[in-house]
Amino acid sequence: MDDKNKNEDRELDEPSDKREDSSSDEIIPEEVLDAIPEEDRGKVASIIKQTMISGVMRRSNPIAEKITPEHISQIISKSDDQDKRDRQERKGERNYNLLLIVIALLFVGFLIVFLQSNEDLLLKIVIGIISFVGGFGFGQSRKKKEE
Repeated sequence: MDDKNKNEDRELDEPSDKREDSSSDEIIPEEVLDAIPEEDRGKVASIIKQTMISGVMRRSNPIAEKITPEHISQIISKSDDQDKRDRQERKGERNYNLLLIVIALLFVGFLIVFLQSNEDLLLKIVIGIISFVGGFGFGQSRKKKEE
């Protein structure tokens, strides 16, 4: 414990700039300092000091200081309105997709009824439709992955 007190007394007797250098030496291990060229050691030490100081100091946002409870209530009400619009849009998309599926099924039913006598043509058309739908679905799934 006496060594610790002696070190503290010695630090108090030293000028403040020497104490800063010793604190940066304590922060940066000697192996790291030895690996850095001498002309860059001061730059690296100052960058680390600035990083530590900026981490301690809190930077305030000037806009955040001006926000009032009325602003917050406006933001909440507008986000609620946006949520309602989003739900209506999703509902419209579902209805549109359902309509497309019904039309596609009616078309396939129409083909089956009127092309019963020509099974080869019906089979080729059904295979073509299935291929188209599969490729379209694959393209849509890749598009969603990219987003």
